This record gives sequence, structure tokens and C-alpha cells, in this order.
Amino acid sequence: MAKRPVEVGAGNEEYLKRQKITHVTPASIETIQSPRQLSQLLAFDQDPRRAKHGIQSFKFFLDGLADEKAKSDEQGHSKANMSLLKAYLVSQLPEDEDDKTSSYLADVMQTWSFAAQSNDESLLSAVPAVLALLLKTLSGALDLVEYGLRLGRTLLQKRQLELLARGMSSLKTKDFVISPALRLLREVTIFDGGVLAKQIFRSGDYTLKALARNLGLRFVGDGVETRRKPSVRTNAMRYLHALIKFLPVEAKKELMNQRDILSGLTRDISRDPSFLIEETLQTLTSYVVQDDQLPREAKVKIFNGASLGRLGTLYGHDQHHEEVAEGKAPIDSLVHNFLILLCTSPGLGILYRDSGYYPRGFDASAGNEVGSNAGFIDLGLDGLERADRFSDRVVVRNNALSEFIQTLRPWSSMKQAELLLAIFRAAPELVANYFFGKKSFSFDPKLTATWIGYSAFLFSTVRLPPPPYFGNRGAYGLVPPPTSIVIESILPQPLTQKSLARCLNQSSPLVTFFAVRILIVAFEKLEEILTGYRAASQMSSLWNQAATQLTEEFNRRCPTMKDVINTFRSTAVTSLMQRQAISKLLVLYYAILPQTALEAKFDVSPCLAQALRLLRDSEKDSEEAAMRGLEVENLFIIAHRSPGMRWFHKAESFPISPFTAMLQLLTTASSKIPLVKIRSILDSVIEESGIVQLQTKPPALDALIWAVQASSEQNEPGLIYDFLDDCALRCSSTPIRYMDALDIVSATATGSRSLSADRHPVSLLLLAIAEQWPFITKSDDSSRIEAVARFIAYYLAYSMKISEDKRVLRALIKDMAVLDPEKQYARSIIKGSRAIVDTLQLPSWNEAAPKLEEKLSARPAETSDLVDVEASMLEPIEGNFDDHKAALRWVTKQVDEIVEEGHAGALIMLLSSPHIHVRKEAMINIAKLAAKTKESTYEEKQQIWLLFCEVMETARASVNKQPLPTTISLFTARAISVLSDPLHCLYPKLNKFLSRGPAWEVDRIPLMNSILNEPPALDDGYYPEVDWLLDYLRNALRTSADMLIYHKRHVFERLLSLYSNPYLTRELREKILKILFQATTVEGGSTTLVTRFSIVSWLRAQMRLENGPIKLLKALMSRILETSDGSRLLDWSHRSIDGIEVDL
Repeated sequence: MAKRPVEVGAGNEEYLKRQKITHVTPASIETIQSPRQLSQLLAFDQDPRRAKHGIQSFKFFLDGLADEKAKSDEQGHSKANMSLLKAYLVSQLPEDEDDKTSSYLADVMQTWSFAAQSNDESLLSAVPAVLALLLKTLSGALDLVEYGLRLGRTLLQKRQLELLARGMSSLKTKDFVISPALRLLREVTIFDGGVLAKQIFRSGDYTLKALARNLGLRFVGDGVETRRKPSVRTNAMRYLHALIKFLPVEAKKELMNQRDILSGLTRDISRDPSFLIEETLQTLTSYVVQDDQLPREAKVKIFNGASLGRLGTLYGHDQHHEEVAEGKAPIDSLVHNFLILLCTSPGLGILYRDSGYYPRGFDASAGNEVGSNAGFIDLGLDGLERADRFSDRVVVRNNALSEFIQTLRPWSSMKQAELLLAIFRAAPELVANYFFGKKSFSFDPKLTATWIGYSAFLFSTVRLPPPPYFGNRGAYGLVPPPTSIVIESILPQPLTQKSLARCLNQSSPLVTFFAVRILIVAFEKLEEILTGYRAASQMSSLWNQAATQLTEEFNRRCPTMKDVINTFRSTAVTSLMQRQAISKLLVLYYAILPQTALEAKFDVSPCLAQALRLLRDSEKDSEEAAMRGLEVENLFIIAHRSPGMRWFHKAESFPISPFTAMLQLLTTASSKIPLVKIRSILDSVIEESGIVQLQTKPPALDALIWAVQASSEQNEPGLIYDFLDDCALRCSSTPIRYMDALDIVSATATGSRSLSADRHPVSLLLLAIAEQWPFITKSDDSSRIEAVARFIAYYLAYSMKISEDKRVLRALIKDMAVLDPEKQYARSIIKGSRAIVDTLQLPSWNEAAPKLEEKLSARPAETSDLVDVEASMLEPIEGNFDDHKAALRWVTKQVDEIVEEGHAGALIMLLSSPHIHVRKEAMINIAKLAAKTKESTYEEKQQIWLLFCEVMETARASVNKQPLPTTISLFTARAISVLSDPLHCLYPKLNKFLSRGPAWEVDRIPLMNSILNEPPALDDGYYPEVDWLLDYLRNALRTSADMLIYHKRHVFERLLSLYSNPYLTRELREKILKILFQATTVEGGSTTLVTRFSIVSWLRAQMRLENGPIKLLKALMSRILETSDGSRLLDWSHRSIDGIEVDL
């Protein structure tokens, strides 16, 4: 194609280019004075600089509004500007307000679109920034909210959503474009209480685009990020916070499924500024953790092991010094409170209900079939396939917490240690799991901050109490928990025998003291657990085998007795706390591991003599004396448990025998030194030796102590103890000799040769004292003779006061006075014992005897202990039909949670509410729950659905007239737990009961006849079935209507007959008595028991036969007579309550 020729024109115009047209924009920002001026500034203009000038002027205007609103002295000017803004917003309304496709602020939207088309990033950033500021301004003015909603709906149109998505997905380096888009989305989300939040989330293809990436774009400048200049991550986090806060539950659940976004919420959170961390924790606490409508499975998705570990790094967050100076709460405290709430609250956070020391999938009732067939040999614990399954790992339910706790460092932070201990307390299954994963952490003694922190953590862990019933629900299981799991809560794996022995042999006293304290609490916890094992052994013999196995494993881990003895001997006598602690540890060895302790052959006599000498030399009432007193008490306990202890022989290094030393301590010890255990040891030694009689009350030992105290006030005590030592040794060595002497003195005093039974008791020690008195009188030491004579006089006087045989005692006084014709002062002292008797006051035995005629309501002194017995028998009952919140608590939970956490039972109990509207609402909710159960994947859904249907059919006829009897509602509530456990002893009988018909008779006791009259479903299931029935009957007896049903169905006759079963255990008998106690709390219940069931005669017969605990029977008799109707009993028996009491 040929080139076009040049056209010839006048001059050189054909060679001139078209001139570029430019518009000069004002250099400064305009001050807006009218709505028209604002409309002109924001009118669409293809010139970017003019468009930008208008946007910036509008921003300046909005900033001014915010500043003026904050100043109280310019309120008038602020109102004028707000009126100007409102006039402008009104002028921008579309002509057809019903047209939903029209855009509000069309010029601004067109400018925004033009910026995107022309790729003008500065304008693309300015428009969403000024729109966000406009929404923020409108949210503070109630009369402008409707315009903000119009703007929000415009922004939700596709074109604007695309512009927002473009801004959010810009290059990472263009934070000035990304941040305004995020701020605008946040303002739309939170506007007017989040009314548009759901629409924002439904447009997630645009509004959530690149959000996960933006959550990782941190502040990269110099210095510290501030609130006024937030980074992209901060804006993205605030946008995400707004979504979490304002989204409805269903949308929030969908948001929790966005794993990439939620992981960005906690990723590297420790690098966030303090204000952002605080906002994040507040949002998660209020709108996730404490949101009852949000189900647990949604919470678990945001709080997994990885996210919890990231939150745990906040314990080491470096807070800026300016924030600390402002008095703001430290970040480590905020995250600590948050994690405590999240990890230890079963109903709020991620904590699943565990089974204590029983691992996941372990059946505590698996022993039902052990030994049930005669053709098989009972192998005990070896017959259960579980011995090696939990030696190095344990399966837990709380997997997220299991992963999280491995990341904590309790040795370096007290708050982390508190959190870990709180988790252990809430989920005991995690203790063994934690230490199985910490095998590499050694406890070898090193006096460093890490070792001390780890020791303190281990000490606190061992001190944690074991879970009730070791984790089984309601009662001990037939099978004990695995020993390998239980031992980890007593002596965890780091506490090996080798490491503990090295700690005991350390030169550093602090290391030794830490090890001793840990061992003490470990022994105490072992004793507590073994006590539980003994209580559970009535259920199964497997518990006894497990106790032996646990003791052997503990013995393998704790240091040998020889190491502890060497540590005690090498500890300086000035180390008071250490010697007391080590002596207590030795006591625990003798008490809990007696075989191990006796094998060491520890001679306690030298140590005891040394401790007594140090106690004697210490200042009275001082702290040193108190600590040494505790050490001496521990050594006496060890001596008492040592088989070869010679109580009445003096040690080489101490002037008196251990027996007399204990007597001296009891007579001279300060009130600051409690010596209760020494008194019990002294009682035991007296009982074994027989040197004083045990028949009288007060006991003869008290008379001896009082005599020593009284004589010591007037004479030197040391003069008495040597004489008393000699007499006690002779009496304990040859007791038969003094028994013969007593017979002779008694025959002489009574004038009869026969040893009649009417003779009062006399202590043999008095015979030994009378025998040795002549040798004392031959001494030239007058002070010693006077001191011994005064002691003998007081001892004889106190012996008469406690009702020892006065004829024998007078004969002894006469004999000792005759043997002393020369020393008249000693003779007069001994003869004066008769006169002393009338002046003596027994310190603790002068209370007046109670009168039998007093009413039981007055509580006489001899029956005051019955009050405590009544309190123990009147335990709180289960199930509450006043808990109206139970009608809604189950709605957001899964079926397994509803069943296992008791929400279904609480809902059914509402059928017995006295309020008709509560019963109707409960019926509706039970129907919904039944439908939900049938559609669920719960394993036992068919039986539980059938149970719900039958109880609804039973209650349908009476729910509008009267409450459902508690016997029916409580039976249904307790039947749920039976149906959820196919291995329960009542599972077959309950299914058979449900298959009989669609409804039940409301005046019958379900399953009572089946349990008491029919053979058990399992061979050894009779007594567990009876145990279940008795618990149910006690909790179901609450009102007079229930009492009427019990009377009609002969419940009490059957219970009283069952009580006489010779094979019934003590616990089951006590449960029958608890039912009778519960009957006394019902109006008219006690009167019915007396008049209809002759309970008084029955109780009298049981007490005479000693069939059961006498205290409980007496307490029940007292309770029945106290709560009965006196006038009704008078008409019935022609005797008053006082008369019945006198007869009794």
C-alpha cells in the first residue's frame, strides 16, 4: 500500500503536533463549605490528579469530623459539618431507591473503577481508605446509619467486590494498596452491629481472597509497630477478628473450616505487637471459647496442637517498655489466663472428659468374665491382655492437649508450670502421656536454675491428688488401672532409683532436700492410692494383685533404705529442716514399705538418744525446739516399728530409757510441739508391757503423767525419772512376780484368799514402786527421798481418783509408811496421799454426765457425735428438676456429649418439675432429642431412642396435670448411662424391660422385682445390681408422693428383709440405712416408718444382735424420733416420744 502524501497547507501547521491539554490542580487541600462543593470535588474526573485532589479533600473533611467530635468545646461546629455530610449523602441517593442494582455514591465508585482500569495505585489506595473512614464516621451517628447500610450494600456488588479482591491480592510489597481494602472490609463487617457480616462471608471468593497470605505480611520497618501505622497483618487480623465476632454460628463454623486462614491467625503470633495479641486473645475468649452456641468440633479446628503451641510461645513475649510503664497487663499473664480457661474447662474449650488413670479404650469392667467359667484357671492380672500395652505409651482422648504440653517448658517459667499442672488436674490421663514423651530429660543432680525449676515442677506433679475412683465413673471398676500409668503419677520416669540416690548423696544440702521432699509426697500419694485399692478390693481380687504390683514397681524406683539412712546420719545436726524431713521419710519407709525397711536393720537407738539430748539442750518454746521435737517424734515412730526396740533399757549416751523419755516429753513439752503420735506410741508400749492397767476411764497412764507433772513442780524432775526407770524396767521384765504380789496384797486387804471378780483394777507399776521404796529410804540423799515420796503420794492419789482399788492402794500406803520409821517427813508425805485425793481435779474428765430424759433435740453430750453421723448419711441427692437451663444446654452438642455429660438425664428430670410450662417445654425438647439421637451415628442410638420414646409416652397422660413421679424420671436418667455401656451388669435386664411395652406404670418401681427376685444377668452381678438399685431408691425418694409409691410397692419391707441377708456387705447395709435416713427428710416419712413398718422395734433388734454399725443405727433411731409427729405417735402407741426414749 502506497504512503499517503502530505497535504499542503498554509505555513508549517502540517508539521505541528497536537498540544497536550493539562489541567492545573490546586496545590493545597480545599476546605469543604457546602454539600454542592463536596459533590463537585467527588464528581468523576478522568484526570487522576483532580480525582485524587477531591478524595484527599474529602478525607481531610472526615478527619476533621473525627477530631471535632473528640473536642467538647467545638460540638456546635461538629454538628454543622455533620449536617453538611448528611445533605451530601441525601443528594447522592439514586432516583429509584428500590433499584437494588443501582450504586450509591456512584461518582466515587466510578473513580475507584477508573483507578483500577488506569492502574493508578495511589488512587486505587485512596478510594477504599476514604470509604472506610466514611463508614467509621457514619457508624457513630444514629441518623446516618441508613446511608452507611446503602454504602455497604453497594460495596457488596460484584464490581466493587472485584475491586476489593484486586486490592487484597496485590503484590506483597504494595501494602499501601492492601491495607485500605482490608480496613474497608472490616468497617463493612462491623457496621451497625455486624448486620452485613454474613453477606461479607458469603462473598468469600472475593472478600477472603489472599487473606491467608496477607496474615503473613508483617511490619518490616525500623522501630516498633504502632496502632496508628498498622501493618498488613494487623489489618488482616482485625478483619478476621470482626468476622469471628459478628458472624452467626453456622457461618462461623464454616469459617473454622478455612484451615489456611485459621493457621495464619496464630502463625508467629509471638512476633505480633502487644496490642494485637491482646485483641486476639480477647476475641478468641469471648467469641470462640465462651460461645456456647459454637460446637466443640468447630473449636477443636482452631485450637489444635500446633496452634496451642504457638500460643504457648507468648509466655516469652518481649513486651515494649513503654507498655509496661503504662501499667498494661503483661502478655504472659493474658495468655496464661486464656490457656487456663481453654485447656481446663470441659464445657468451654477443647478438654474432653477423660477416664483418669484408665487409658482410652480400656474397659474397667473387663474383669466381669475373669474366672466366670469353672473350666478356666483364674490368672488374675496376667489373664488380661494389657500388661505390655502401656509400658511406654498411652492412648488418650485429649490428643491436642497431649501434643501441646510437650512444647511447654515448666522448668523455665512458673506460669507454664501452673498451666501444665492445671491441665494434669483437669485431665489426669495426660500425666503418664507427658512423661512417656520426656524420657530424654534427666533428673541427674545439677544445682542449676533449670534443675531447680524441674524439681519444683515434679514435686507439684506428684502432689496432685488421684482422680475419684481412679477415673471410673461413679464407683470403682472391677479392673484396676494399668500399673505403668499409675506409677507415673507417683514417681515419674525421670525419678529413677539411680538419679534419686545420687541426689541423696550430694554434698549440696539443697539438692538433697529437694529429693527428700519429692520422695515424701510420693510415699504419701502411694499410701492414698493403696487405700483406694483396698476399698476397691471388695469389688474384685484383682485390686489386691494390682496393689502388690504397684508397691513393687514403686520399690524399684525409689532409693534403697540404706541410702536414706546414710543421708540421715551424714546430715549435720544444725540442719533442722533436713533432719526432720529425712526422719519423716524413714517413717514412711517403715509404714508403707515395711519389708524393705526391716531388711536395712536400722538401729535407731543412738540416733534417738542424740536427738533427745539436742532437744533437751535447745531453748524451750523456740523454733529449734519445735523442729527437734518433730524429729524426735519421727524417731520414736521408727523405734515403735522396729521389732528389737528395748523401751525400758537406758541407752549408753542418754540417762533415761526411751519409755521414760516419752513420758518426760509429754509432761514437759511446750504447746508449740504437738506430740499426739508419741502419746499413741506410749499407749501401745503400755498395752504390750502391761505395767499399768487399761480398764479405768481416765486411763492409768494419765494418772502417771499427772503425778509426774505435779511432783515436778515441787522437786527436781531428774530425781524422779531415774527411780521411775528402775521400777518400769523391773515391772516389764518380770510381770508375773508383781501379779503374784498384787494377789497377796489384795487378799490381805480384803481379808479373803479367793481372787474374787469384784476387785477393782490396780496397776502393776505400783507394786514395783512399793517394792523399791525401801531401797530409796536407805539413801543419804534427802532431796531424792523427798522427791520420790512426793511422786509416790501423787501417783497413789491419782490412782484412787481414777477408781483403782482403794483397798489395795491403802494397803500399799500402809506398808510403805511402816517401812520408814526413821524418816518422818517422807512417811508423812506418803500418808498424805489420802488427803490429796479430795483436792485433785482431773484435767479433762470432769464433764457432767448427760441426763437420759432429755429430748433428742437437745443433743446430750454422750450422743453429740451422732450429729456427724447423720450429716454423713444425709448426702446430697442426684438429679435436679429445678435446673431449667437443662432444656437448652443440649442443643448445640453432639449426641455422645449429651449422653456422657449428663445433659439428657438433666432434661428428663424436668418432667418432674412442679411448673407445668417447664414440663411441656421438656416434652418438646425430649422429642427433638429423640429425633436427633435416631439420626446420629451414636453406637447405642436405637436403645436410647427407644428409652426416650417410652418415657414420653409414659408422661404424656399426666404431664398437663401433675409432675411425673421422681421414680420414673430418675430411673430414665440413670438408665441412659446403663444403655451407653453394653458391659453394664443391668444392660440385658434393661433392654428386656424396654421391650415389654410402649409405656410404663407410673406407680411402680422399674426393675425392682427383676433385680431382687430374678437371677442376675451375669454370674457375679447380683450385688452390683443391688448396689445400683439402692442408689436409685435413695435418690428417687424426695416427696410425699414418692413415699406413697414406696409404701404401696412394699419397698421398705423388702429393704428391711434385704438388710438381714448374712452375705450382704457393710457398704450395702449402709446404703439401706441411707434410704431410711432419706425417708426422714420427707414430710411425714418418719411417722410412716414408725407406725407402718415398726422401725423402732426393728432398730432395737438390730442393735441387740449387733447386726451393723451401732453408731449408724443409733443415729437413725435418734433422727426418726426427732422428726416424727409426737401427737400421731401418742395416739398410735399411747406413749410420748420422751417415753419411747426412756424405754430405749
